[in-house]
Amino acid sequence: MNRWLGVDFGTKYVGTAVGDDTVSMAMPLKTISAQPDTALLDELKKLAIEQGVNGFVVGLPINMDGTEGGMAKSCRDFAKRLTDHTGLPVEFGDERLSSWEAEGMLIEGGLKPSERKQRVHAVAAKLILEAFFTRRKALNEGASGAAGEQSEH
Repeated sequence: MNRWLGVDFGTKYVGTAVGDDTVSMAMPLKTISAQPDTALLDELKKLAIEQGVNGFVVGLPINMDGTEGGMAKSCRDFAKRLTDHTGLPVEFGDERLSSWEAEGMLIEGGLKPSERKQRVHAVAAKLILEAFFTRRKALNEGASGAAGEQSEH
């Protein structure tokens, strides 16, 4: 699987980004209203088709101590609806501090608060997707290294 659609799920807004795991890069797309749910799911399906993605990476809000709260359950429920609606697989990416980091990047870029409000969610989706690629690559390299060590003995 190469192309993924990153999703920063929220109760008001949902940020989107597209990326390719072969180059571990992503770019923000757009921010969509989270309500109504059916319109959101339709828009994400349309984006997935337009972008030629093979699946979604939904940011999972994990507490700093590693536990999951109510919003994580909402994300998991949303991911199930997204898979049912699109027929595409959903993976999860750790979204801790992604919105905070995205906001900082936009401030550094000189965007006004009104401009940041619309872009922060899409930039957060980009960061979630890139972190997912980095983690996936590290896991794959670790697995191939371990397999290589075993085959030498």
